[in-house]
Amino acid sequence: MRLAYTGAVKDDILDTETLGCHLMELLAREYPQALTERYKIDIPEEIDGWELLQAAGRKRGFLVSRGEVDTERMARVLLDEYRSCKLGTFTLERPEELQ
Repeated sequence: MRLAYTGAVKDDILDTETLGCHLMELLAREYPQALTERYKIDIPEEIDGWELLQAAGRKRGFLVSRGEVDTERMARVLLDEYRSCKLGTFTLERPEELQ
C-alpha cells in the first residue's frame, strides 16, 4: 500500500478514500506535526484515519449536502499534497521494520 501513497500504483486500482484513511493513520502515528500544521486538526490518542480525513475535510470546507464531508475529495487532496511534498518529506519505511 505504501507504493500507492507515492503514486507508483495507479489511483484507479485502489479506493481513494481507503488509501487516504490509511495514509492519514500513518502520518498521524509517525508525523503528527505535519497534519496539525497543514490541516489544523488535533490528533487524538486513538487514531482513526476516517475521522481524521473527515476532520481535515471539514476544516477545508469540503462539504456536500446536509453538511456531510466530501471524504473522497479530501483523500485526493491529501494524496496530491503528500506526493507534491506540501506536507513535508517523509520516509515510509524504517530499518527496524525491514528486519
